[in-house]
Amino acid sequence: METETLEIRQVAPTFAAEVHGLDTSRALPPRDVEALVGALDRYGVVILPKVFLTPEQQIAISEQLGELENSDEGSPSFKKLRENMKYVDSRVSEISNIAQGDTLLEETDIRRLFTFANQLWHSDSTFRPIRARYTTLSAVRLPGQGGDTEFADVASAYEALSDEDKTEIDGLLGVHSPTVVMEFMGATRPDGGGFVSEYGTQLRPIVDVHPGSGRKFLSVASHCSHIDGLPLPEGRSLLTYLREQATLPQFRYRHRWSLGDFVIWDNRSTLHRACRFKERTQGRQLVRTCIKDL
Repeated sequence: METETLEIRQVAPTFAAEVHGLDTSRALPPRDVEALVGALDRYGVVILPKVFLTPEQQIAISEQLGELENSDEGSPSFKKLRENMKYVDSRVSEISNIAQGDTLLEETDIRRLFTFANQLWHSDSTFRPIRARYTTLSAVRLPGQGGDTEFADVASAYEALSDEDKTEIDGLLGVHSPTVVMEFMGATRPDGGGFVSEYGTQLRPIVDVHPGSGRKFLSVASHCSHIDGLPLPEGRSLLTYLREQATLPQFRYRHRWSLGDFVIWDNRSTLHRACRFKERTQGRQLVRTCIKDL
């Protein structure tokens, strides 16, 4: 597929595309921003291979897509993410197991928790008052093996549900918690890191409508703790089923990173997770921005 300015190649059965033709060395002209947003509406995940952005360039492109999150907000643990890291701008965060000086994080460092928590299927910031519309990642350092990122197409997954399932979940609200993933990891325990958050819970529809594409999608990120109005066991059972349906192999794309790759995804129409790697012996460093939803 080609637009007036971009060459787009779909890389998974239902979504995700490589995009060529963007000059990322400078601010994008309005027609390129429009084409990029159109590609995100259509494909959910957009990959710009080996463009080697600086953090400043990544921020500049991200800001053309909307207002950026402050990565420090919400938890002392979030602020810890940038301590001794390379980048000090709070609009940038690092998905990294490397401290400044090129050393791996100590075994007891709380930042290791995020390496593990990121391996659960999630959408960014659904527990914040304003969720993330888009997330961007740039690959700075990669392990010798593993450390890929998987994505799931939750719009196509919704469309594949039976009519009975669609009727059952219509109108339900999920309760998104800033601590439910960390509780699962054991990280809220004093002996597990003592993770705390300043955010409360957020109610979000289990079935939402994407404003760009008009398609319905499943909002069942791992930060969705339970379903409002349903008994906890019943609601969590239903969420487990829906996550399984949303992440079936036919709705997945696995991005195998190369240095310099720049990936943007729509958190509304996709889930994502990091893949395991030998984080005690190998370094992995990705630079991230999050763009707030409207």
